[in-house]
Amino acid sequence: METNVQKQINWDFISRIVFCALVFILPIFVLPWGELPIVLSKSLLLYSGVSIGALFWFVGRLQKGEIKIPKSALLLSLLAIIVVWLASSLFSSNPSLSLIGRLFEIDTFFFFLFISIGLLLTSILFQSGKSGFLFYFLLFLSSAAVFLFQFFHIFFKVSLIPFKIFPSAASNLIGGWNDFGIFFGFILLASVALFELFRFKRYQKVLLFLLILASLFACMIVNLYTNWIILAFILLSLFVYLFYRSFYFSSLAQENQEKPGYYLVLFVFAATIFFLLAKGPMGDFTASINTSSIEVRPSWGATIDIAKETLKTNLLIGSGPNTFLYDWLKYKPMEVNGTIFWNARFISGVGLLPSLVATSGLLGGLALLAFIALFLLNGMKAVSYAQNDATHALLIASFFSSVYLWVFAIFYSVGFLVFALAFLNTGILLAMLARAGKIKVIELSFLRNPKIGFVSVLLIVLLIVGSISSLYMFLQKGLAAYYYGQGVRVFNSEGNIEKTESEFIKAARLDAQDEYFRALSELNLIKIQQIINNKNLTTEQAQEQFRNALASAIQNAQEATKLNPADPLNWMRLGIVYESVMPLKITGADGMAISSYAEAAKNSPLDPTPLLASARVGIQNSKLKEAREYISLALNLKKDFAPALYLLSQIEATEGNLKEAIVKTEQTALLAPNDLGVLFQLGLLYYQADNWDGGRVAFERAILLNENYANARYFLGLIYDKLGQKEKAIEQFENIEKTNPENTEVKTILRNLVVGKDALDGISPPQKPPESREKPPIGEKTESELKKK
Repeated sequence: METNVQKQINWDFISRIVFCALVFILPIFVLPWGELPIVLSKSLLLYSGVSIGALFWFVGRLQKGEIKIPKSALLLSLLAIIVVWLASSLFSSNPSLSLIGRLFEIDTFFFFLFISIGLLLTSILFQSGKSGFLFYFLLFLSSAAVFLFQFFHIFFKVSLIPFKIFPSAASNLIGGWNDFGIFFGFILLASVALFELFRFKRYQKVLLFLLILASLFACMIVNLYTNWIILAFILLSLFVYLFYRSFYFSSLAQENQEKPGYYLVLFVFAATIFFLLAKGPMGDFTASINTSSIEVRPSWGATIDIAKETLKTNLLIGSGPNTFLYDWLKYKPMEVNGTIFWNARFISGVGLLPSLVATSGLLGGLALLAFIALFLLNGMKAVSYAQNDATHALLIASFFSSVYLWVFAIFYSVGFLVFALAFLNTGILLAMLARAGKIKVIELSFLRNPKIGFVSVLLIVLLIVGSISSLYMFLQKGLAAYYYGQGVRVFNSEGNIEKTESEFIKAARLDAQDEYFRALSELNLIKIQQIINNKNLTTEQAQEQFRNALASAIQNAQEATKLNPADPLNWMRLGIVYESVMPLKITGADGMAISSYAEAAKNSPLDPTPLLASARVGIQNSKLKEAREYISLALNLKKDFAPALYLLSQIEATEGNLKEAIVKTEQTALLAPNDLGVLFQLGLLYYQADNWDGGRVAFERAILLNENYANARYFLGLIYDKLGQKEKAIEQFENIEKTNPENTEVKTILRNLVVGKDALDGISPPQKPPESREKPPIGEKTESELKKK
């Protein structure tokens, strides 16, 4: 009796239900982990959903003893992508990072493996017209929920989801703000195509039209210029197709006389062109609702240059999946150091697919090119379908909306959800092509031949085991991310070192990531400082705790370098550990610090930070000549590098060369009047010599050349205060506060100036004067593991 019951279970139906749930929940799903990116929630759900859906489908294959899949070269190109990504990952400098990473990266072997399985199963499970419409119905329903959430969040400051993880107006359920606009551009195209090509009931058309308006409004509040261009291109193509079809297919001619099928497309196209041209008013509108944003990406030229340099090392399989960041740090153009993005860590180039060429090599680029070409060939089959039915509507909707997503993948660095939808939506296209008879369906029965049957069953059993094992792994990585997020939250809210460390250790045990060990090392350094400052400890207790904390700091930093030797942050953290204990005269600490900083410089040769750190080590060892050499090298990379100029001025003051340094710097300024670094150094030397007028002129000139030069504004504000120009001083520090809202010293200075006090009242003393400190008053943006990302 049990056997009969089992035979009645429709595993394909259960698998389809899982995928339907996945499609509906994916856009709106978010976990209450405010310290971690929303994309982690999406990746956990996607991988788990695909694993569970695949598990049920594999069981169904054992039950039926056969497999039916669309006969499409597109699926073979996907297999080629998987094979190339696997080979590239195995030969990567960091196989773990390339194979799976932290779970939420796009360019990993696991992502392409699971999203390819998702595409395959979508093409198999959604071949009926009813299931195809169900796919889009659930997606539209979910997008409506996303829109309502964002509408209330922006215009009424009401969060329909009770999690404190949406701090700004642009915070949303999709991920990045521009991804939010791209998602609704996709919804807009799919809904317009279905509206025009399928006879819905009146109330259904009304609801679909409202969704079209909502999607257009969502694109408007994002106002991504690239989105308007691509939307206009795809909508124009859709209009041309409808226009062509109405003339050359007699089966549509009579229908189009009763209800022209392209008026809505023309309306949406016209709206898109309007928004494209109205850049000024649209910019003002988004600024008024606090959703305007600037997203910086490497240029096409920079991306191509990075790929060229990377492929010189490994032409066939590239640097390894998920390693574009390290390619960027090694080969970025020198010109970037002259901008405020000099230390930006770009994980992708100008577009996602072009960036993948650098990490997957020539073979990866050819596999991706083959996939796109075969996708377009299948699209040609879709537009050539002559029947006027539900299948036709789904074919056109899936094709044109997929083109939109794939074009964005080429010209933009899309996020996790958008890229995943590109694959799943392409699966719907294949499913409809199979339904339309445009591509054949292969039937493989593995029970007729015992030998083939044994191998097939064994393979399916292994796939079932793999599905279950992957679920366990996803759970581990998800829990590790949760513990890490909890640790960050505890540190930021409570400052409890012991509790934070406990959470970080849990995370590192579940998922050995360099980021977790780097955070532990930073935490160990904080513990060392607490031990040094704790006067209640006996000498023996302090020594034992110090030794344990130092050993942990070194061990955790070394573990980070072992897990990911390509990341300069890991080597910088190790160097900082050794440098921090140099005042205690620990043998060999200076040499280990210099060696670690050298490794960081090797991985990021255009970053002046490791050179500056080496200069600090030289100063602590009283090797001022060596320190000057490191500073000179740092300034060769970035002439306006304020920390290096600051340190250099202190060396001059320490050696009593202030007047001579001023004369030399004045001469340099005459030769290079637009050199920011020279102007800042001159202004700082004037400040140290109490030459307020000279310092004012130098700093004003520096700010005129770069209005974001915060340290120049800081000293200019102090000079204005010295000269009794309080209003001008307040203006400078208000400007600094906008870009450095977390700086408490700036807030204190502003309070002093407002009530008429000296700017540094209550600051210096007890602290050293700004010009005598080891670091500039406005710190350069650095990567701390213990701050919210």
